[in-house]
Amino acid sequence: MSEASVADETATEDVKADHQAHIKVLRGQPTDAEMAALMAVLGTAGGGAEGPVVRDRNLWGHPVDKLRYSIFSWQRITLWERTHMRR
Repeated sequence: MSEASVADETATEDVKADHQAHIKVLRGQPTDAEMAALMAVLGTAGGGAEGPVVRDRNLWGHPVDKLRYSIFSWQRITLWERTHMRR
């Protein structure tokens, strides 16, 4: 065996030795699939705080859209431009 594979095996054994069980089965004999399902549910339920979500700017239902001008009015165009095309 090479030295790298021996080092990998000892590192794996150290990781297994440091692990302590957080869940203890008191009754029954759950299968591996049942335990995996339980771990998946608990893992997603206790998901930590994520960073802020960046969302696209959505102007649907913007209050200025409720203002009604004539379709031919220059005021409607400039109001829309001031509201929606502003950066």
